[in-house]
Amino acid sequence: MKLLILYATTMGNSKGVAEAISKSLDVYQFEDKRVMAVNQYDKEKLIDENIVIFVCSTIGKGNEPKMMTEFWHYLLREELPGYILSTIHFTVFGCGDSRFKLFNYPSKRLYRRLLQLGANPINDRGIGDASNENGHYQTLYPWIDDLKKNLEEKGLVSGATDGAGKSSDFSIEYLEEDASMNIDSSVRNNNNKTGELFEVVKNDRVTPNDYFRDTRLIHLKSTNSLSYNPGDIIDIIPVNLKSEINDAIVKLQWEEIANKPFIINSVNCDLPEEWKSTQTLRNLLENSLDIFGIPNLKMGRSLYSILENKLNDEDKAKLSDYESYIKNCINEKKSVLDILCEFPTKDLKIEEILEIIPTITARSYSIASSRKVSGDNLIELIIGINNYTTAKNETRYGIATKWISTLKPSEKICGEVKEGVMKFDSFAEQPAIMICTGTGIASIRSCLQERISQGQKENYLFFGFRNTNNDDYFMDELKKYSDEGSVKLFLAASRDQPEKVYVQNKLEENAKLVWELITKKNAHIIVSGNINTLPSSVKTALRDIYIEEGGYTLDQATQSIQSLEDQEIYQEECY
Repeated sequence: MKLLILYATTMGNSKGVAEAISKSLDVYQFEDKRVMAVNQYDKEKLIDENIVIFVCSTIGKGNEPKMMTEFWHYLLREELPGYILSTIHFTVFGCGDSRFKLFNYPSKRLYRRLLQLGANPINDRGIGDASNENGHYQTLYPWIDDLKKNLEEKGLVSGATDGAGKSSDFSIEYLEEDASMNIDSSVRNNNNKTGELFEVVKNDRVTPNDYFRDTRLIHLKSTNSLSYNPGDIIDIIPVNLKSEINDAIVKLQWEEIANKPFIINSVNCDLPEEWKSTQTLRNLLENSLDIFGIPNLKMGRSLYSILENKLNDEDKAKLSDYESYIKNCINEKKSVLDILCEFPTKDLKIEEILEIIPTITARSYSIASSRKVSGDNLIELIIGINNYTTAKNETRYGIATKWISTLKPSEKICGEVKEGVMKFDSFAEQPAIMICTGTGIASIRSCLQERISQGQKENYLFFGFRNTNNDDYFMDELKKYSDEGSVKLFLAASRDQPEKVYVQNKLEENAKLVWELITKKNAHIIVSGNINTLPSSVKTALRDIYIEEGGYTLDQATQSIQSLEDQEIYQEECY
């Protein structure tokens, strides 16, 4: 039997899940086993496969990742007979976030369509949830156990052998010490081969130096003319700081192997583009491996599998229950490096290090400017620098924002501009009720600049922040627009007074205006901010407005707001 694992991803989550599935199925002998991106696969050959496992992420409002679009449209062709995939056995694992509407919808549609085309299901669709304590891996490994059970019961594999996950997906070919690496040192993050080159023009702190939160206004200038619309995003893959990687190498006693050049060969999976050139461990740690990031179950499982025979009884007992161990590490805010330092990792091979340490994934930032104001080759970003305190009372920073805070004018970075989830062009002629908090002002500002430049003055902005003069971002600009009659401002400075005031309170205070804008002027509503609090608070406020101003029942109000969302009159960009 041949095994094919196809993944469709945007941020790399589905790729990691696909690799974890592949590793777990190492207990079986397959005639051929491949893990690859769905857009790299020749879809015409699908009918020739035996066992196919699909791993599919969710983006935006229940959409499939861009890399899957062509494959999905191929499967949707009306002329395909209902038996065309009757010779293959399949299953699907979906990656999503239950805090969003249409959670895991692409995997559901894919599973259903494969059944319609006659494919034989191996087990039920797997449902990964990023909002779980252990992310997608919390449900992945129980699902894999069920998958293995069904593979055996259906006679698709012979009995399992010992040593699951012992073989590596990589092989290392060492080179002469003077082998060239062909790395462009002029680019601060040389890990996105498909991205655009940007020059840092500005990286200014916009919160007071004595304020607890450090927020940056960043201007990036492209060497080429950019094509983007309000609501679009830029993906940036951060890198680790060289000084911190040097300290980590010393801590882990990897000095002897850190600078040896080698080539990585893939056994079962496709390599990241940047891994296909000559590498050193130091370069991988600086540019690709998330050694300071948050551990996950996949890492714990790999670490135990690789170190099992090298552990003393105490460490073996601790790591064998890797699910509880990783959960405790997350609660204590330990990093991958912290965990590696607890165990005998000095003599790990390069291929084992690649198996254990997760890769750095892209971060998406909403563009905070309009081309009509900033020009065709400049984008602006408003980014909060994230920090947290460990159980040992150590202050640490997120890898992306820490790196971003070090960027200096004239330095170059790679980024990739992509379409966002908001559709601002759909209501260019209608009034807009814009509701945002904190750095959620980014996409709202982009939209506001665009609308004002086009002469649209029916703009109503409900903006929430903690303190006036601390984190009321772009306030001078907003007040200028207000003075010109281009926007009506409703400001909620939650900490300026003893009793907290939020944007939902401002909506309720202006219930009559909001009601008339929605029902008489066909206003559109856009919401941007923290997903944990803002969407539910705004919807509750709108529901109450429908009840109080329109005389609706609770059910009628709820259904009406749902209808606005279904028609994309109400849109969210929350994170």
